[in-house]
Amino acid sequence: MLTIEKFPENIPWDTESNLDKSLQVQWMLAKGENIYTFTRSRMDEKYVYIQKNKGKKKAFKEYTARFTYQRLFDDGYVLAAVA
Repeated sequence: MLTIEKFPENIPWDTESNLDKSLQVQWMLAKGENIYTFTRSRMDEKYVYIQKNKGKKKAFKEYTARFTYQRLFDDGYVLAAVA
């Protein structure tokens, strides 16, 4: 059976428009030893960088990053820090 996901709303970077654009803000989702870091691209707002633990940062389209964030959050990851 096909399951349709609802479009994730209220993702942390949705409120970034109120912040100073010169700041590099990161959102971390943590669960146990795993930490995912989300950072919006400064060059193109259509992309978000995702990094798992100390791995390499990879750029994803904002749409994909949004669903990834929501799935991790639903899986029990908690927002650990905003810097």
